[in-house]
Amino acid sequence: MKRDSNRRRPRVWTVILVPPRPGARARSLSIRVRTMGVFGIFMLLTVAGAATWTGETQNFAEATANELAESQRTVVQLLDSVQMLAALAERVKYLPPKDMLMPVAGQISSRFTNSRLQPILRIFRAHRGVDLSAPLGTRIIAPADGRVTYVGWRMGYGLTVEISHSGNIVTRYAHCRSSLVRENQVVAAGQSIATVGSSGLSTGPHVHFEVLNRGQSVDPIKFLASTRGAASHPAAPSAPVENRPMGL
Repeated sequence: MKRDSNRRRPRVWTVILVPPRPGARARSLSIRVRTMGVFGIFMLLTVAGAATWTGETQNFAEATANELAESQRTVVQLLDSVQMLAALAERVKYLPPKDMLMPVAGQISSRFTNSRLQPILRIFRAHRGVDLSAPLGTRIIAPADGRVTYVGWRMGYGLTVEISHSGNIVTRYAHCRSSLVRENQVVAAGQSIATVGSSGLSTGPHVHFEVLNRGQSVDPIKFLASTRGAASHPAAPSAPVENRPMGL
């Protein structure tokens, strides 16, 4: 039996299915036109397209979910870092200053003590600071960064300047000749704040220097030394103590 030479061989169509997501792998599908009608071809393409679309959509959804989870983890880590930095900043705020300086390069004429004969009143009383004698008009510097909380006259102290520092530390400078700062002014360590005088109950030019730690008077020399360790500074006293009371 002879084959009909007029018979056409079935044509094969190659259909390329391009997924909707950029970068995804394209798929190809071969279809014999003779064995399927037009409706069958349409249905096959619809099913194949839907399958491709569904698969790619599922992959896209999974990738998006993974990216979202990763972003959430990153946000949580950033929030943790911000909270740690905030806690550290809050802690630093309550720490006393470091590397505090002596307010004047003068001689210690009277130390911190609980009982001392006051040179003018001639009575024994506590001396809550140290007296640093220096020439009249010598500049007094801030021992650390801070904010000026008081400038004015106090009974016995004469012209007085007070500075508030971190860690609830307050430094006081009495018997000044003049003030170089104003209240609420922010000052830096080493900045000139006043000049040495002899105002108030005083027998000569000097600065009465006090340090209050959370409202309690402490020995300024020991306190400043504790903030510097073994380090020294050119503003430190260069002569031995005279033990010569000059003021309050």
